[in-house]
Amino acid sequence: MNKYMKLTQMNKIIASFVLLLFFTAPRLAHAQYVQLNADQKKEVENATFKGLDGNTVNVSDYKGKVVMIDFWETWCHPCIASMPTEDKLAREFPDKFVVLAVTPGFNDSKQQVKKFVKDHNYKFHFAYGKKLAKQLMISGIPYKVFLDPKGNFIKVEMGSYGPQKDYHDIKSIIEKYNPGNSK
Repeated sequence: MNKYMKLTQMNKIIASFVLLLFFTAPRLAHAQYVQLNADQKKEVENATFKGLDGNTVNVSDYKGKVVMIDFWETWCHPCIASMPTEDKLAREFPDKFVVLAVTPGFNDSKQQVKKFVKDHNYKFHFAYGKKLAKQLMISGIPYKVFLDPKGNFIKVEMGSYGPQKDYHDIKSIIEKYNPGNSK
């Protein structure tokens, strides 16, 4: 086999790989369920964070509501794109749902987070959560952890299905875990 034929075959292999990535990449951007072990679930159920004001934020402070711990950062486009949907639900169900928007401290500085919060009027409780992010071994964001009104772990999702599907999925969790499913 001559050098030209080897290069042509290699180019075909590379082109096939690029096409494969092109057609599978949109699927990889969707949400996926993440499994946690018993210790990680307990860590979530007993989680404490440091609020932007320096005060301690406990997930137990929100018993009686579905809690969504949303790990995000300012550079994460899917994270930012999910926030209007989450905000809409937090405003629709103020007595049944709360969003803890937690930065895992991958790349954002405290100043970047504070500026983002100042520039947006989301009905979230913002906090820092590097310790829990490490315990959960978070490998990608957005990373959403759900707790029921009693403070028990429900599930984890990494990624997003897009605004409409995320809205309906989160709304169904709120309604399932709150008695009297109307607003």
